[in-house]
Amino acid sequence: MSEKYIGPGRVGGSIVIPASKSLCHRAILMASLAQGRSLIDNVYFSKDVEATLQVARILGAKVQADGSRVLIDGCGIHAGSSQRAASGPTLIDCSESGSTLRFVVPILSIAGIPATFTGRGKLPERPMDVYYRLFDQQGIAYQTRNGKLPLTVTGRLSSGQICIDGSVSSQFVTGLLMALPLAKEDSVLTISGTFASRPYVDLTLGMSRRFGIRIDEKDDHTFVIKGNQTYRAANLTVEADASQAAFMAAAGLIAAGDQGLMIEGLDPETRQGDLAFLKFAASMGGHIEWTEKGLKVKRSDLRGDHVFDCENCPDIVPILAVLAAYDHGTVTITHAERLRIKESDRLQAMTEEMTKAGAAIEQTPDGLIIKGGRPLQGGTVQAWNDHRIAMSMAVAALGSREGITIRGAECISKSWPTFFEDLAAVTQ
Repeated sequence: MSEKYIGPGRVGGSIVIPASKSLCHRAILMASLAQGRSLIDNVYFSKDVEATLQVARILGAKVQADGSRVLIDGCGIHAGSSQRAASGPTLIDCSESGSTLRFVVPILSIAGIPATFTGRGKLPERPMDVYYRLFDQQGIAYQTRNGKLPLTVTGRLSSGQICIDGSVSSQFVTGLLMALPLAKEDSVLTISGTFASRPYVDLTLGMSRRFGIRIDEKDDHTFVIKGNQTYRAANLTVEADASQAAFMAAAGLIAAGDQGLMIEGLDPETRQGDLAFLKFAASMGGHIEWTEKGLKVKRSDLRGDHVFDCENCPDIVPILAVLAAYDHGTVTITHAERLRIKESDRLQAMTEEMTKAGAAIEQTPDGLIIKGGRPLQGGTVQAWNDHRIAMSMAVAALGSREGITIRGAECISKSWPTFFEDLAAVTQ
């Protein structure tokens, strides 16, 4: 287990944000399903993205990486196209990537590829009941270890009228939206209950259009999907990751020098839901300005009591909690209960580690309450094998009195392997 010390300091200059992990997953899988060669530029090779690239190869796609550019010769897969049933289930190691797992399960099932899905860290324990209920409804053969990974699916997903619970994760919706166009017949996918993280589904719909797939929205909870469609090869550049930009925006708001911090690569018109961080920060009094070069962030006097609904942007909650500790007021974060089933229980993790650093923070069943305005002392904290906890505590250290030592800091490789080096490059 590695340790990383981040001292108090000022940040300045410019930083380029890595490509969106969410969009990389989608682009790689759709290119792998397509007929022809796709070029995906600005791919960032985190452990999660590497897991999806490995699945692309297992599907039969040819993958060539050259720097940040990835050439993918797709396998042109469609329902029932597989000839692998006789050889037994294909082993799919999803590492710690929930997106890889939940996106790929229905794709392999509809293609008739028996598969056993494994994972590491907290992934084997993350809920998959949305798929299990669907498999039971359709009579699809599958086996689990008491509902956890490894999961073996040998039955074939069918098109038709499908209704799933949308409150657990939008990743299940995305997986079905990617798989069902490959079915021989049309489908109607209905989302019941709360539709969690809907902006991520919008990213899926946008990427699907890039690869020639038609999905019609009957209403906010209903998708009409034509069957027997074919993914077509596409060339695209992946935009920067809004959730990763939130870490650097917070760093600038807390600790920017006189010239501020320039954040490059982020699209101001992005449909990534985590861009909500900038709206929340601005409402706290944060100085944020879009320029021709990028996003300019200045150290800010944050004040006021605020309530932030994070139902559609749960990934920004840890860094939002850090920013709230530097606000001279009380910040309440709500509708973030799904964070308890991520790489860690992020509500518990942030409560414990921010308390160690000197923050006044408490958890509620669905969120956090942070009473800001008191200086963070610093100290030693745990990363909980969670990249977002580690990166959030690193940003918290910038405004602390003594700095913060993060134990288990290597977990950042899941999404941003060069995070500490990139942060050091803009720290003065």
